[in-house]
Amino acid sequence: MNFINRRRMLLSGATALMLPNLESTATAAPSSSAIPKRLVFLTMGYGVNAANWFPPSNQTGTDYRLPPLLKSFADLKSDFSIIQNLTNRSMPNPHAGSQNFLTCADLGKDNERNTVSVDQLAAKVLGENTRHSSLAIAGAPQRADGHGSYASWGPDGKPVGLYRKLTDVYAALFGTGGKAHEIQAKLARQQSGLDAILGNAKRLNGQISTSDRHRVDEYFTSIRNIERRLSKAQDWIQTPYPDAPFPSPSDRIGGNDEIELVLDMMVTAMQSDSTRVMTYMMPTGRVLQALNSRLNPHKMSHRASGELDPEAIHQRRDRMLAELVSGFLRKLKNTKEADGSSLLDHSLIAYGSTLRQGHNATNLPMLLAGHGGGGLKQGQNVVYQPNQTPLANLWLSMLRHVGANTTQFANSNRILTEMGFS
Repeated sequence: MNFINRRRMLLSGATALMLPNLESTATAAPSSSAIPKRLVFLTMGYGVNAANWFPPSNQTGTDYRLPPLLKSFADLKSDFSIIQNLTNRSMPNPHAGSQNFLTCADLGKDNERNTVSVDQLAAKVLGENTRHSSLAIAGAPQRADGHGSYASWGPDGKPVGLYRKLTDVYAALFGTGGKAHEIQAKLARQQSGLDAILGNAKRLNGQISTSDRHRVDEYFTSIRNIERRLSKAQDWIQTPYPDAPFPSPSDRIGGNDEIELVLDMMVTAMQSDSTRVMTYMMPTGRVLQALNSRLNPHKMSHRASGELDPEAIHQRRDRMLAELVSGFLRKLKNTKEADGSSLLDHSLIAYGSTLRQGHNATNLPMLLAGHGGGGLKQGQNVVYQPNQTPLANLWLSMLRHVGANTTQFANSNRILTEMGFS
């Protein structure tokens, strides 16, 4: 199914693809007897314009008025809930808001002491039988975007490799057009190259100073990420990719079109069961560029000068993001499973930030959409008491809902039973 607005798509010719794109060939869509659950995490840097994003706190339950910046969700009101007064641990460097969004970790004074993220724990439950255990996606790094470098973190607290280019995401989902024996040969060459690089790096590791060791650790992490992808790629070489519903895009696409295209590819990834766990660090600075704003996200969050009305720019950015995310949900709702239910019926999509506005880490913006296969109470404005409900409670609740056998995540203290979790 083609969700792409072709008038706005810039197509590329043959593209040289990097190693991570060789890992995947997606499976067929699941049968109606075993429709899987799926988790999606959408993060935005520097939070929202709080005065116009949250519903009134005295309007709880299903009888609440949508705030101005979320009007694009009106027809989906029974498919999502807004959760108020979630709190995350603050960070020494609040300019890297996504660093502990999915880990809820105490990062330490240097923002370096991270732990495993919720998406990677979910991938252990949901990702065994898919081409990609999980997909972590981000736009190209932007100055002062409020995200930090990574959102997904492995069991060792090291970052999970990201797909940053549109062509990388596309190739991961639909392949590069090579035959199985050609891909096998490429994988063998890449593994041989990695072995040589790793050997040289290990020799270097014994000769470097302590101050350089962190940089080398990051390098080893990158190597380990690639090795994991290579290993899984070997297992799936004989399984064909799904048919691509549109040609490979150009990495020159920017602005809202870039975000919309990634979200469309995520719909296709879910529909083809290429993966059941995805994280997208939405490049919200692209939206400001589309608005012809001179502010970067950091200055916008502080209502800095540079615009006649920075508050209005903030609201326009939040409204555009809401339109993109609500459009994503609408496509999930309109994409049917084999039994006539929808992708949205079997998915949970968390859309939020670990910053409220500016650098405030309390009452975080959080919208939870989808029905997760059933049993949840959506359509609510859920308002908890201030500073009593860690964000980790939501992640724990979602993990348990998809089958994770765990009673604790980070600083969680209970399950969110008000939403139907158990």
